[in-house]
Amino acid sequence: MKYAIISDIHGNMAALSAVLSDAKSQGVDMFLILGDYGTAFPWVNEVAETIRSLDSCLAIRGNHEEYMIELSGQNQSSWVHEQLKGVYWNYLTLTEENREYLMSLPKTAKVSNDGEEIHLAHDFDLIFRVPKIELFQSVSFRELMIKTPFSHEEYLRLGREALLSRSDVISDIAALPKGVYLFGHNHLQFYMEYDGRLFVNPGSCGSPCDFDPRASYTILERLENRWKVFEQRLEYDIAATSEGLLNSNLALEAPVWSSLNEIGLRTGKNYVGAFIEHLMQSGRKFGSTQPLSNSIWDIAVKTWSIDGN
Repeated sequence: MKYAIISDIHGNMAALSAVLSDAKSQGVDMFLILGDYGTAFPWVNEVAETIRSLDSCLAIRGNHEEYMIELSGQNQSSWVHEQLKGVYWNYLTLTEENREYLMSLPKTAKVSNDGEEIHLAHDFDLIFRVPKIELFQSVSFRELMIKTPFSHEEYLRLGREALLSRSDVISDIAALPKGVYLFGHNHLQFYMEYDGRLFVNPGSCGSPCDFDPRASYTILERLENRWKVFEQRLEYDIAATSEGLLNSNLALEAPVWSSLNEIGLRTGKNYVGAFIEHLMQSGRKFGSTQPLSNSIWDIAVKTWSIDGN
């Protein structure tokens, strides 16, 4: 059995098309999709319709679908925050059928193969824990890469060492049933096998943050009672995708977010996360609660420097 693991598409239909075409050419039997289907790029309906049309697919929701669930219970007259314009646009642009589909996806799921269970989640407490492990935080990853660049092979080793150096991680691994654990969320492709557990992050299909802008996904295959992981990176027309984003209605409604996502698209670096940290600092400085007032948003935008971040 061969699975294509995909996560964090974020409305980037061109990247998803490249991934699906490659996966089908490699004889994938099933697609396992780990959430975050829209918000960053304007093709969220196309992404939702494509996922829905896949013959053999198990999909779950991510935190961006959770945002839509939160909005569904609100009066739209309260949707005035510049900070959330991209989320508002995403919700309103989706057809009712696509919106209901994405919001109805389960938060977690699992599938059995040859007596072993594959667990699906968008984020994963084992990795995204407190205190944070810097190598698995895409903003910290960016800072580490700028300071002392390392290859992807070195990242796999460093990430494994960072996890296994912590006794709390090892005890939490021991408490997990043996099997495969799939997760996304941080846009950093990674995998590690330890003590009968295999952990796989396919990275971001639509917006990678590991300094490689190519579309990212992972193939997982069961071979002779063992799992084999094949990490994939694919070229696609990033220039056309960038132009489509900047000329979209999404960019008109949420120009700051669109600008940050466009830079990240071209560079494979997390500018959105760095800006969010700056935004949160601005909120704390002025004692503002979430979502931030538009006056605090304006201050954060004016004091933000891409070169300095």
